[in-house]
Amino acid sequence: MNEVSSWKAEKDLLRLSKQGDAAAARRLMSLLIKPAHAMAWRILRSQDAAEEVVQEAVYQLWRSAEQFEGQSSLKTYFNKIVMRECHAFIRHNRSHEDIDTLEARDEVMADFQIDLRLHQEIVHQALETLSSKQRMALVLWAFHDMTAVDIGQVMALKKNAVDQLLWRAKNALREKLTER
Repeated sequence: MNEVSSWKAEKDLLRLSKQGDAAAARRLMSLLIKPAHAMAWRILRSQDAAEEVVQEAVYQLWRSAEQFEGQSSLKTYFNKIVMRECHAFIRHNRSHEDIDTLEARDEVMADFQIDLRLHQEIVHQALETLSSKQRMALVLWAFHDMTAVDIGQVMALKKNAVDQLLWRAKNALREKLTER
């Protein structure tokens, strides 16, 4: 199946879901929800926030279903909605969780587990210093294996702008991590 017929099938799946076809809706949600939630969680670093954003994104998808023309994949279209909702969430909720304090655990952790957790916390702290656009682009590139063109479609940016955004994000992240 080529891309165009795949996009048409996704458009039909969305249409059928909107018309109340339960099987189509289940297929649609299984196609979209898990990757969208993973992306939102990586950007927002909160399970509750990711769930809230994805739920709002599904609502927005339903409201804008007629606007989906099938000129890109439905996943790209939905990711764009999720990214917009993540950006809105970040803008409206400036408070960040305090990752300087590690949760006290009852279980005993091996030294390598402690080191791994500390390294992860350091990386997460560094990611928090990036602008929301830089963080979004970097998450899409690093964790979702998207190209600059794909990221541009999701973030409504030209490829060159995405390349520059990724370059700045990587450099800022590198600088933050070398400070430690």
